[in-house]
Amino acid sequence: MKKNKLFYITLIISIIPLIVNLIAFPHMPNKFPVHWGPSGEPDRYGSRIEQLTMSALPLVLFVFLNFLPSIDPKRESYKKHSGAFSIINSVIILFLVITNLLGLFSGLGYDIPFQKVVPVLLGILFIVLGNFMTQIRHNYFFGIRTPWTLASEYVWKKTHRFGGYVFVVIGFVPLITTFIGSTGMYFFLAALAVGIALIMIYSYSVFKREKGNE
Repeated sequence: MKKNKLFYITLIISIIPLIVNLIAFPHMPNKFPVHWGPSGEPDRYGSRIEQLTMSALPLVLFVFLNFLPSIDPKRESYKKHSGAFSIINSVIILFLVITNLLGLFSGLGYDIPFQKVVPVLLGILFIVLGNFMTQIRHNYFFGIRTPWTLASEYVWKKTHRFGGYVFVVIGFVPLITTFIGSTGMYFFLAALAVGIALIMIYSYSVFKREKGNE
């Protein structure tokens, strides 16, 4: 797949948390918060080595996502949705970069309002995913991969169009509920579970209708 400017920008962004964590490593406490619950409070601690290791995740994911098209039997599809693929990759990587850096600064003693920041980031992430998901063409690695979308390009197209709307709605949930405190994240998790279930049901129903018309 041809590399565009966004590819190189995303590559640079994916390296930033690793560099920042390496610089900050001597100043990190031995006990480091590495996961936060819906309330915004740390619910798991690890070592500073774990924090440093997690800072490499955006770069690892970037390499992985950009390697997949080369081994996909439907690699030609990536040429048709290269723009959407690049944007979705960039937003996912940026989300991981920001959350890692927020975790780093929190562990270093800065007051980070996770209960407000993370819902906003999640909302933006899902809204972007929903808007560009409809452009993703039939492939075996990237997108909404159910048994029925993989079996039929028609089902793939219909499911991604429906799934795009669902993801946008899911994205607005944390943006709206962030104003009601920590319980807002529970609304997001509930919306996510319901949304995934609806997408699965819709995908199967479209597949059944298509087979019934044959």
